[in-house]
Amino acid sequence: MHLRYPRITGALALGLALSACQSGDKAATAESSAAQTPAAAADTAKAAAPADPKQTAEAAFAALRKRVPDFERLGYEHLVGDLDGDGVDDVVVAYGEGTPDAQMATLKKWAAILSRADGPQLLPAADTPDDCVYLDKIAHGKLTLQVPDICTAARPKTREYLTYAWNGKTLAKLASETADARVRQRLGALADAFARKDRKAILDAFKFPIPLGQVPVQGTPLGDEAERNNDRIDRAMAERHFDNLFPAQRLADYALLLDRVRALKPEPDQEGGETAYGQRSQGEETEWSELRIDWDPDEDRDEGNEELIQARIEVSGGIGKDVKAEAKTLGEVLDREKASRRVYEEMRLFLIDGELRIQLPNGAG
Repeated sequence: MHLRYPRITGALALGLALSACQSGDKAATAESSAAQTPAAAADTAKAAAPADPKQTAEAAFAALRKRVPDFERLGYEHLVGDLDGDGVDDVVVAYGEGTPDAQMATLKKWAAILSRADGPQLLPAADTPDDCVYLDKIAHGKLTLQVPDICTAARPKTREYLTYAWNGKTLAKLASETADARVRQRLGALADAFARKDRKAILDAFKFPIPLGQVPVQGTPLGDEAERNNDRIDRAMAERHFDNLFPAQRLADYALLLDRVRALKPEPDQEGGETAYGQRSQGEETEWSELRIDWDPDEDRDEGNEELIQARIEVSGGIGKDVKAEAKTLGEVLDREKASRRVYEEMRLFLIDGELRIQLPNGAG
């Protein structure tokens, strides 16, 4: 099935209109010309309307069936968006390959189909690690894919992010980023947001509404308003009372803490996650920081959780005399914090869909 593309229809309509003007009766009255204008305007408006995404997708599916006749057999997903910058939506499809048994869809391949005037154009097959990808998004002319740790896992964890962009001939791999690198990059961006006191960037990292018990705002105007709102904080409330959520000292502490941990390089720990410690002398005292990453967090399996939590990230820090950064056991952690003259704010973050979301432990402050 071929689509009728607005940009072609519009050009054809314009060409016909110009031809009619050149060959028409030059003596035609202004009244006749005016009478034709509404109809011409209606045709132009109709031609300028965007194509139906469902029709665009169906046309792409028809093109893909020429290469993979039964691509729907083991399930598929798709994205619609402009990949080549021509203003017309294209389609990317990820589909399962395998046998309908325990090994079903052990492979998950993808295909890109561009919208063209003479019909959908199926691009050559692209190679991806392990032949297993999940679609992420099409944004700003770029396609992002996620490579999971185990393709057949019930809740696969993303280990790599791939970015593809149109190079004039095909979709070429533009960048590859590991999940570890993604966490460090996002932590750095968040550190910068706190340093410049960027309210929008900070609040963008929260998922609203926020349960009141999740943040340390009890006894503040924000906490009082949240109590009247069924113990929920919506974004408008957080914007109105941002200083309750992040008083000046807490804002400064998080800017400092995130800046310290952004440079740390976590290594595998005894609990199956990754941990990194940092310390620096501050006169007679030692400033310490810690970054812990759990790539299989319990929260991902909590009853009622509908999101795929790719990782839990915890950052903490403090300062005091005779304090060492490294603390491997809970007892050592408690001893270190007890010995610290001051413990900086703690922060828990979750990596969801490749982005960090903040959760402030309620004991902070």
